[in-house]
Amino acid sequence: MSEAPSSIAPPDGPPQSAPGFCARGAADARAQQRLALLRELSEIGMRLARGVEGRAEAPDAGDVGLVFSRIARAVRQTLALEARLEEEHQARARKAAFEREQAAVRAAHAPVVERSAIVRRAVVQAIEADADEDDFEQLFDQLDERLDDREADEDYLDRPLGELVARICQDLGVAVDLSLWEDEAWARAEAAARMEPAPAEACEAAPAHDPPRRHVRPAVSPGWLSG
Repeated sequence: MSEAPSSIAPPDGPPQSAPGFCARGAADARAQQRLALLRELSEIGMRLARGVEGRAEAPDAGDVGLVFSRIARAVRQTLALEARLEEEHQARARKAAFEREQAAVRAAHAPVVERSAIVRRAVVQAIEADADEDDFEQLFDQLDERLDDREADEDYLDRPLGELVARICQDLGVAVDLSLWEDEAWARAEAAARMEPAPAEACEAAPAHDPPRRHVRPAVSPGWLSG
C-alpha cells in the first residue's frame, strides 16, 4: 500500500522575523514528523496483515485469526491516533490564521483608535470646562455616538484634529475654547502647519537674493472655526 498524500495544507505563516515564528515553525515540524511516523506505522501494519492473509492456507499457519486480529487492532489504533493528531494540527492552524487576521484588523484600525482617543480627550476637556456637571454623563454618551459616526467617514484620518474637535463640540452645543488645547502637541503641530506659507507663496514673497526667513509661529491658537 503506497503512502497517501497528506491532506494537511500548511497555513500561510507570518514573516520569519515575526515574534514567535520559530517556536510555531518548530511545533509544526514536530507535528508533521509525528504524523509521518504514524503513517509509516500504519503502512507496516497493513503489510503485515496482507502477509498473514497469504499464510492463511499454509499447513503450519498456526492461529492466523488471532495474529490478524491483533495486527488489525494495532492498525485501527494507529489510524485513529493519526486522525486525532491531524485534526489537532488543523485546529492549531485555524487558530493561528484567525489570530493573524485579528492582528491585521487591529493594526489597520490602530490609527483610527489613536485619533479617536485624542479627539475624545479634547472634547471631554471642553465639556468639563463649559457644561454643567449634571449634563456630563449625557454629553459623554453623545460624544461617543458622534465619534462612531465620524469614524465611518472616509476622510476621518485626513481631517485636521482641531476640525474634528470643533465640529463635535458644535454638535454637542459645547463652547470651543481654543486655549484648552494650546499646549497639546497635536494642536501646536496643526497651528504650525496652518501658519507655514506654501512653497510657491514663500518664493514670491522673498527676493531672490535674500535667504528664506524662518517662520516664527505666533502665540495665538489656530482659528479652526474661521474660513
